[in-house]
Parts: sequence; C-alpha cells; structure tokens
Amino acid sequence: MHAPAQAQGKHKKQSGGHGQYGDCHLRIEPGDGFSFRSAVVGGAIPGKYLPSIEKGVQDAMQRGPLAGYPLQDLHVTVLDGSYHDVDSSDLAFRAAGALALRGALEHARPGLLEPTRHLKVRAPARFTGDLLGDLQTRRARVQGIDTTGTVTTITALVPQAELHDYSAALRSLTGDRAAFSVTAGPYQPVPDHLTRKIIDARQEELTQA
Repeated sequence: MHAPAQAQGKHKKQSGGHGQYGDCHLRIEPGDGFSFRSAVVGGAIPGKYLPSIEKGVQDAMQRGPLAGYPLQDLHVTVLDGSYHDVDSSDLAFRAAGALALRGALEHARPGLLEPTRHLKVRAPARFTGDLLGDLQTRRARVQGIDTTGTVTTITALVPQAELHDYSAALRSLTGDRAAFSVTAGPYQPVPDHLTRKIIDARQEELTQA
C-alpha cells in the first residue's frame, strides 16, 4: 500500500423485527505487520464492538483488491462511527469493518509484494562475470562480492520466483564447480511492469478454479 486512506463502512438492514446496524470510519496506513487501534471518542461506538470491527477488517484482508491476494503490513485506526441501541450487533459491526476496509483500499494505491531469498554463491573466481550477468537477469540486488584466492563469494537478494531453476543454471554456468545456499528474505514490492502480468495470470487461475 502506497498511501493512507479513509472510508466509512455502514451496514444497515431492516426486515421486520430487529434490524442490523453497524457504522464505522477507518483510516488505513502502511505498517510493519498488522495493527489495529481505536481513536473513537465520546462513546460513538461502544468498546464491545471494536473487536468485531477488527474481525471484519481481517476478514476483508484475506482477499485483497489485487487479484485476491491477502493483505499484510497494514495499520488500521477506527476514527468514528455510530450505533443503534436495538439493532447494533457484533455481526453488523463485523460487516461494517469489512466494508470500510474495502472502501479505503480503493484510495490507498495498494501494491503487490513478493517473497525474496538471501542467496550466497561460492565459485571459482573466473566465473564471477557470468554469475553476475545471470543474477542481473533474475532481478537480483547484489549485496557483496568477496574474492579470497581463487574463490569468489557473491551474496545477493533475489526474488523467490526467479530462483526456481537456479541449481541447474549454476551447474551449466560453472560446470558444476559452484555451491549456493538460500535463506528467507523480506517481502519486496513487485516492479510495476510485472504487476499487471501477475494479476492477469492470477485472475485466469481463479477463473479456472
């Protein structure tokens, strides 16, 4: 998500007898992980309904606006709202929380994230140029090159999606004279030129499911 945004979610139904009423205003911002807090004053929303709003937000986070991928790294603040003495319920505020999040996301410019891996490669120094050229085609961010004697160690941060054939490629480049290891890395934004391709492929996958 690239920008803070606000929206109102109001769930209101009347079908004889008790109705359903829940109303909340949310602000969403980029965060580190997920967090949820209330800035409601004056009893506009009774505190007992705040956990239901949070559940509604988390429900909506499971299917994000970009091809249905789950959301993460989101800071949510409940700003205001209203309730009805008779018609308000946990279910109504849960629905309102989900509606408010979806509304806010329309203005938040969300983006796709992809997992990365920390890659370490050890190979004879004469292959350094070939290895770096290959890593460049994999959208790698080289973080270090250390040559000791005739051996070079390269460390880089590489999108996980670009490593599916790395073992075979490394054997081909070096004649099976290299070794590598990978460990989990952070999530990173997907480049804009790849985002549309990923979304289109995901939508086709969901259509065929």
